[in-house]
Amino acid sequence: MRTSTQPTATTISSCSAYAPGPVRNRAMSIDEGAFENDETRSFWLDHADLGCIGLVRLEDLEDPTPLFDLRLAEEYRGKGLGVEALRAVTRHVFEHFGEVTRFEGRTREDNLAMRRTFVRCGWVKEAHYRESWPVEGGAPLASVAYATLRRDWESGTTTPVPWEEPGL
Repeated sequence: MRTSTQPTATTISSCSAYAPGPVRNRAMSIDEGAFENDETRSFWLDHADLGCIGLVRLEDLEDPTPLFDLRLAEEYRGKGLGVEALRAVTRHVFEHFGEVTRFEGRTREDNLAMRRTFVRCGWVKEAHYRESWPVEGGAPLASVAYATLRRDWESGTTTPVPWEEPGL
């Protein structure tokens, strides 16, 4: 199954393109540079039928292994749109940033919906950082990191992580 060519109804557009209703005030700070610099770019997630469903922030873009922060609007969570959104963001990064060889995302250990989204999109779990995600008023949770390689995205394959520790 080629993840790189699967069509989605979700695309991304410049944050300065428009400001959808509930995020109009945030759009001002985005347009003023809060989410845009040499290493960071932010985009609205536009769904063909639903309109703006969220925001994605690409980080560390001067590095061949950038990260992202994807936020679906609350009313669109739990509807299967995360897979479409992640595929659209991945396609955008690999099609528009030729130097990128690996694309990474992290989530809290208790965000099972996002973890399922990573797996459904062919991303590979690469790390489980124990007690690394601060929780206000509670004990820290683990951060779980997933990534996809450009060559895997292009070929529709998945390169597994070598978890064995040979010689140790």
